[in-house]
Amino acid sequence: MRDRVAGGVRVGMDGRTPEPGDAVSTETLGVESVDGYPRYSAGEMTRRHRELREAAAEHDVDAVLVGGATGPIETSVQYYTNWPPLVESYVLLPFGGEPVLFVRLWNHLPDARRIAVVDDVRYGGDSPDAQAQHVAEVLRESGLGSRRIGLIGPIRHADAQILRAALPGADWVDLGAVYRGLRLVKSDEELAFTRIAADMIDRSVEALEREIRPGLREYELARIIEDAYLAERGTNLIHFTLSTSMADPQGCVPHQYPPDRVIERGDVIVTEISANFWGYAGQILRSFTVEADPTPLYQDLYHTAVAVYEDIVGILRPGVTVGDVLDRAERIHDAGSTINDDLVHGFGGAYLPPIIRTRETRGSTHDDDFAYPPGAILVVQPNVITPDERAGVQVGNAVHIAPEGPEVLQRYPMRFVRCG
Repeated sequence: MRDRVAGGVRVGMDGRTPEPGDAVSTETLGVESVDGYPRYSAGEMTRRHRELREAAAEHDVDAVLVGGATGPIETSVQYYTNWPPLVESYVLLPFGGEPVLFVRLWNHLPDARRIAVVDDVRYGGDSPDAQAQHVAEVLRESGLGSRRIGLIGPIRHADAQILRAALPGADWVDLGAVYRGLRLVKSDEELAFTRIAADMIDRSVEALEREIRPGLREYELARIIEDAYLAERGTNLIHFTLSTSMADPQGCVPHQYPPDRVIERGDVIVTEISANFWGYAGQILRSFTVEADPTPLYQDLYHTAVAVYEDIVGILRPGVTVGDVLDRAERIHDAGSTINDDLVHGFGGAYLPPIIRTRETRGSTHDDDFAYPPGAILVVQPNVITPDERAGVQVGNAVHIAPEGPEVLQRYPMRFVRCG
């Protein structure tokens, strides 16, 4: 099933706008399941390995070593194997042979063998150092010990030292930028996984709208958010929250670690939520009030945030540039406000550049001429705040740059939600 966009709202192939409670499932989106686990198709995995091989050929490498553990901004091992490691692990991708997956812990090995699409799955070693030594042995035995080896993902300094000492003739090449470029553009199958995750967090926000009330502690919002998707194989990526009084605000951006503050009537609650489904996530950012309408200050901040969001989403077509986006962001400063968080960043399996704020607040990780390709997923998330950083709101969604224009992946309405 492929969704289209009508007025910025996701619409099903039957032409009907999904209603709250309409789940986007693995079945409706055709996600393959093997041995009880979601699995990327053989064609999808072939595409990923082929594109890596073609990109790496420009750097004249003979193999790529991918490292890391699945986390909020890291899914590199899972991307090439289907298995999401919980601790640092490696997959070796020799272009003249078959991949080898190294699993760090004995009790993780059985699941890795069930889930991975790699045939050669081995125990990595009793310690991180032992795992690096094992990788070096396999490289040497494969005749790659004195060749050019590409590196992707976070690799411990200690592991890098072990590899260099064990393989003094090897030439190590950082392919991080190559990898991030490959991840920016999403295939249809990646979009299917992303839509499932996006649906999960839509329902998290619906649950917050129902359940936020005075007397809750801010950290209790995490249970409301996660309960909406845990039973459907979703896992938390992030749920950042801020609660503060609109009459006497004390914060402008959501906390990564929620405090035990008691939520009260007249509060504003600002959220940033992502749930992960098998390596992919949507992202939604909404602001709520508690048993009160927004104060004039918060209504003004929200109005600016939504106007900037709509301006940016309205131009998100293939070929739009970072400079075009930054031009729209000037409206924030024209209104006498500023931002704290990123304004726009790439997303989907990783936290991807370009990472944009505004020209006044540091600009971008790319120059103004960088043009977004079709197939990219961005998060557009204006966090409009007062210059003294005492008050702020945040709105936003994950947006797919489809060939015909922007596809908003979240279906929860863009509104300042009053709870109670």
